[in-house]
Amino acid sequence: MSSLRIMKLLLTLSFLFLSVMGTNHALAEQNYIGLRSGPAPAFPIVFEVTEYRELRPISRRGSWLLVTDERNSGWIHVDDIYKIRSFPRDEMWKLINDARPSETRLEFGLTTHKAYTLGIISPILSETFYARYTRGPESTTSWTMLDVGLTREFSQIQNDVRLNWRAGLGYGMEDEGSEHWSTLDDEPVWLGTGGVEAIWQVERYFEIGIRGDLSVTLDDDMITYTTAALVWRLRL
Repeated sequence: MSSLRIMKLLLTLSFLFLSVMGTNHALAEQNYIGLRSGPAPAFPIVFEVTEYRELRPISRRGSWLLVTDERNSGWIHVDDIYKIRSFPRDEMWKLINDARPSETRLEFGLTTHKAYTLGIISPILSETFYARYTRGPESTTSWTMLDVGLTREFSQIQNDVRLNWRAGLGYGMEDEGSEHWSTLDDEPVWLGTGGVEAIWQVERYFEIGIRGDLSVTLDDDMITYTTAALVWRLRL
């Protein structure tokens, strides 16, 4: 075999080797986006698509979009659709804007005990949780409570008013001289909390409602406290 033929063979093999390596590298760099069986992170991924797969939107639920490639369908969060390069940019931004506001809400309230409340309500996985801070009247008998828990809708009146229940765990504190929690030596107290509320969605970003709350000290006395509140909520 002549030197020229050997050189041609080596060049051909080198070209084939580089082509295969380039293909494998491109495949390794390819991004895959998981589509879920339902509109929440708790639902499992049912199949994956590449960023160049042609997808068509079918419906939307909150911040989740049901899409299909005409063979399979699955849910993707609107914040992730930018990863689908085949998705029209103008339609993408419209879907993102339509999905706002989210299900997260900031809350301010005034209670019949002359206290004010600050809170946040937000979905985590497939449930909705809340965290709330309550402060009694600013005086020598002031008191505070921090509580967190779960809230769920149990009924709906027409399309604008939702009825929710909530249950949680609280931690009550009082200033020196206060007897709000009826504890000795102003010691903090653990509380079981719960209540119901009626929330009216006034417009897209704003809600107003009334809430009835029940708190029970988790000690031997099991003292019960009830209150009502007027609440305002801003959807983010």
